[in-house]
Amino acid sequence: MRSLNLDQLRALQAVVDAGGFTAAAKRLSLSQPAVSTQIRELEQRLGVRLLERLGKRAFPTAAGLEAIAHGRRIAQEAAALEAAMRRHRDGHLGQVRLGVGAHILVHLLPPVLKELHETQPGLEITIQTGVAAEIRQMVVENTLDLALITMPIDDTLLAVTPVLSVPLLAVMPQTEREAPATVGPGFFAQRTLILLDTRSLLERMIRDWLRAGGVEPRPAMELGNPDAIRNVVAAGLGVSILPPEVAAAPVPAGGVLTRPLAPAILQETAIIQRRDKPDAPGLRIVREALAGLRRLGAPPARPSRGRA
Repeated sequence: MRSLNLDQLRALQAVVDAGGFTAAAKRLSLSQPAVSTQIRELEQRLGVRLLERLGKRAFPTAAGLEAIAHGRRIAQEAAALEAAMRRHRDGHLGQVRLGVGAHILVHLLPPVLKELHETQPGLEITIQTGVAAEIRQMVVENTLDLALITMPIDDTLLAVTPVLSVPLLAVMPQTEREAPATVGPGFFAQRTLILLDTRSLLERMIRDWLRAGGVEPRPAMELGNPDAIRNVVAAGLGVSILPPEVAAAPVPAGGVLTRPLAPAILQETAIIQRRDKPDAPGLRIVREALAGLRRLGAPPARPSRGRA
């Protein structure tokens, strides 16, 4: 069967709406024979009768009603296609699908997103949050265009650009005022430990750090949200290790004390995208805006492994 003709589907809709061929022809600014030809060709193409002629009126058959319903949806999609292409033609920058960790979205991205919203009205950004492994896989599968996640990232399909390298902090209730200036793994062996759940790459780094210091992590709580951990610590229910932007955020009541870790745990955050991803203008704009986060931390600990 040859491809469907949108004009023929429109003619079918017009005949049914107007009740006849002559009235439909006026609506479509066509001759009555031209409308009749379109309906005849559509019926031949589909192999079914679409209209019944009773007197001077035309009524849809069951097949005709179903064809009209599909035709409406096809017409809507065609209109959406035209609108999308018009936005590109008139300077619309398209859509960028961005993946980030939840705490990055909450604590680091609002200024970046605000600036993009104000300066790039033709750019649409959708955001997906998740743990680093999930977000990385979505970039590999091209369901996300770009991501900002915790390193290390080991995938030859991906271009990786480090953006931030910041030391994690020990976080404790304000009652721990006698805590030393820097704390090592032994500090946590004597206290109630609260950690992220083990799906998190950052959490695995923390557990490896504790084990390297001779402390087997046995957390009393495993929570999925760094902000929740900070609030629980502030309530005096334990101690934890968190990124500095999370530790510095206000809590509902009281507050927390922070100390550097010795040895340090560096949280390295990088922009990733597929190496073969076409470098569309919108993608480039978002990538450059994310790279501006470098001013918030120390220089990255390793060079870029490619365009990202």
